[in-house]
Amino acid sequence: MSTFGYLFIKELKQFRANPFMPVVLVLLPVLLMLLVPLAANMEVKDVRLAIVDRDRSTLSGRLTDKISRSGFFVFTSYEDTYEAAMEELGKGNTDIILEIPAGMEADMGKGESVEIFIAANAVNNTKGSMGGGYLTSIVSDFSDEIMQSGGFASHQPLKIVPQFRYNPHLEYKLFMVPALMIVVIILVGGFFPTMSIVSEKESGTIEQMNVSPVRKRDFILSKVVFYGILGLFAFTLAILIAHFVYGLASHGGLIEIYVSAVIFLVFMGGFGLIISNYSETMLQAVFLMLFFVLIFMLMSGIFTPVSSMETWSQYVTYILPTRYFVNILRAVCLKGSHFADLTFDFVMLSVFAVVINAAAVITYKKQN
Repeated sequence: MSTFGYLFIKELKQFRANPFMPVVLVLLPVLLMLLVPLAANMEVKDVRLAIVDRDRSTLSGRLTDKISRSGFFVFTSYEDTYEAAMEELGKGNTDIILEIPAGMEADMGKGESVEIFIAANAVNNTKGSMGGGYLTSIVSDFSDEIMQSGGFASHQPLKIVPQFRYNPHLEYKLFMVPALMIVVIILVGGFFPTMSIVSEKESGTIEQMNVSPVRKRDFILSKVVFYGILGLFAFTLAILIAHFVYGLASHGGLIEIYVSAVIFLVFMGGFGLIISNYSETMLQAVFLMLFFVLIFMLMSGIFTPVSSMETWSQYVTYILPTRYFVNILRAVCLKGSHFADLTFDFVMLSVFAVVINAAAVITYKKQN
């Protein structure tokens, strides 16, 4: 059997002998209350809006101007067709589509009601529903202004027809369940390898490894692989629960889901080992890991849309691998995206995994 095989069996025996210790719960609400007010709030702002103006009249221009002056929306594009706008929505470049039908001004002049079509990206149901609500309210106010001006018929001239894409019923569980699956990987893939090395330090067995001819990379690899398998097992249980309990049916492929999960587990395993390299006691490791885990969860879009965070914290998310894993998992589960649609996220996630594990090997101090 190879050195890696013996090390893998060692990890299995140690895992059976040392169950996972309960997490210190006092730190969680403290950091939660400190970080959330600074980094994020529940107000939805800077909603990206694409307008399909098929009327191109004075009245449609007035409506567009009223929306722009509301302060809630950022105009991302003016498309000629609804299909072109939907393509941007599918890519994640816009949040809501407003379609103004052809002949709106002429039909309203005849006393006819006109339907304004709104399509919202409801992968994030909070942003989709609230952004759609803002837009509906603005269009309704515009309709009231037209009635009061007396220029058109006295009845309500504009009707709103909203549509929420990817999450049509705005079910909050469809937004949160993928987030909880990510939390499972963060906890299992990060805490377990950290606790493993620290427990060896406290028991003294790490000294035997330090003076043995075992190479550092084999030692690190055995822990990343072993706890990665545990993480995949926990992740699979989470997927089964999401499907059978919450009814989440992935619209994409399991290959994309599991490939991203494996890459993220490799990152979390390496990150946990770096924490353990600089921790001498279990308490130190728990506090350090909890600090970074809370940052990963609170500032990567797991619970709060990145676009709703403060500007400085939005830039911080680009150096958090959880941001890219969140994008992949939600896009695959809710939108049916594939590798070609998420190339940037997969590349960034892989870069983080490689760099962090290289750092784990370098920072592990082994005596020969």
